[in-house]
Amino acid sequence: MGDSYYLATSSFEYFPGIPLYKSEDLVNWELFTHVLSRPGQLSLYGVPTGAGAWAPSLSHSNGTYYLATMTRWTYDPVARVWPRIQWVTSTDLVTWSDPIWGEPWGIDPSIFHDAISGKDYLNLMAPNNDEDRLWGIYQCQVDLVSGLCVGEYRSLWNGTLPVNASARPEGPKMFHKSGYYYLLIAEGGTDLLHRSSIARSRSPEGPWESAPNNPILYNGDSSYGNLTVQSTGHGTMITTPDNDWYIVYLARRNVNGSSPVGRETFISGVQWQDGWPIVNNGQPVLLNEPVQGLPPKREQKQIRTHKFSTDLAGECWYTLRTPYTPIYSVQKQGFTRNVDSANASHEGATRGELILHPNVFGLSDRDVPAAVLRKQTSLNMTFSAQTLPLPDSLRPGATIGISAYLSELVHHDVGISGCRNASSLCVYTSLARNGTEQYSETILQPPASREIELVIRAEPLEYSLGFRSSNATDVQWLARFDSYWMAWAPTDYFVFEGVMFALFASGGGLPWTASGPVVGFSKATEVFFEQSIGNYDTL
Repeated sequence: MGDSYYLATSSFEYFPGIPLYKSEDLVNWELFTHVLSRPGQLSLYGVPTGAGAWAPSLSHSNGTYYLATMTRWTYDPVARVWPRIQWVTSTDLVTWSDPIWGEPWGIDPSIFHDAISGKDYLNLMAPNNDEDRLWGIYQCQVDLVSGLCVGEYRSLWNGTLPVNASARPEGPKMFHKSGYYYLLIAEGGTDLLHRSSIARSRSPEGPWESAPNNPILYNGDSSYGNLTVQSTGHGTMITTPDNDWYIVYLARRNVNGSSPVGRETFISGVQWQDGWPIVNNGQPVLLNEPVQGLPPKREQKQIRTHKFSTDLAGECWYTLRTPYTPIYSVQKQGFTRNVDSANASHEGATRGELILHPNVFGLSDRDVPAAVLRKQTSLNMTFSAQTLPLPDSLRPGATIGISAYLSELVHHDVGISGCRNASSLCVYTSLARNGTEQYSETILQPPASREIELVIRAEPLEYSLGFRSSNATDVQWLARFDSYWMAWAPTDYFVFEGVMFALFASGGGLPWTASGPVVGFSKATEVFFEQSIGNYDTL
């Protein structure tokens, strides 16, 4: 819209859903809005980690913007609740409609508006039938108002790999250039074999001719060596007003063979030769190489302090799943303004202190704990939070803390609780890992127990948990763990988004009660250090 570029990203089990970013130069991006900001647009009740809203795709036709995405509620094959396609519309990229549900089920939808024929096509990754369920790329002409297929439902093009359970062609994106329709897809799964391949046709319905240089984007070739940038794929082509071409795609930064910050968005230049795109001059993508034609990325602030506002979502804070009831409020100068976090106001973002409204749920539950979370964006940083004045006592199991959170099955917490073996407050650490827990606690001695700074130190190979009392200078470190714990999902689960830092409070399975103590945080602070990550994974 105008001279700006817009980028939508997946949000999975976090709410509000599908953040939309804005840029003037394709390099420096700021949050613009959230597309799915109302519970009626995105119901995430009980979804596991890695489910939720995936793979958004933006398009525009006749003055209307379309954002197609899908919602996955479970991986359970017995429940047979399959991921469903949906799209929402807007005329200004700010206010978005309620969902229109597509007739086919599948994932990674995109809508292609054919300017030549005037037809609208829904392209998606879907199973070949309801029995053997081999995934492939499918298409139908679609009615954008009803969501129904109005033309033949066809297998489109399934890429360059043998059609079996491991090929997994996905993420179809279609565009028109110089008399050809191009179909860009990802294949090879989402790990090291992930890649992008392309085909072309004289018709959006095919038949398709595969590019002679496929895959056009692939860093997993063993001849390239141990590159830091891996899992390259799921791309979208874009052009500038000067007719320069780029591809925006997903990849991971591998550190010691794992990626604690998950999948991230990358960009590379595209040149055209003999009617086919050449990505990055046909060379593997290196982490630290500049992209020709684009400016350097602005340096981020070394220290970022968060004084909370009523628009936490606008400051990139999220809740786990769609809240049923208010789980936080913002307090300023003795005045508390309740915020329904499921319908957060974007007016008059009053800044102040974060008051959490704990319930029976915690970070290990597949529900909505009293927690707000934000993305870990650097491989070398500190995240800390200052508690409000603590109560004189808490019962064991009642907690307030911060977490390096990967999923309901893997999270590493440091916080305050009633001691398990003493009648006082303790600082505790809990390392929850796929059904196991390593727990320790340290008694807080007055006056140190009044206000505590809880600290997570994130480094490329290791995380540390600690605290600093109000009368101390140095952090007292309590626990350490390897960063690979923040990169791997347990069997039958998916983790794409990487680490989130959480502020939370919980009744530990029991109601907090209205007469319970007021708990929360006065501020959160991020401190960024030089990452020093090379082009090759040598750490």
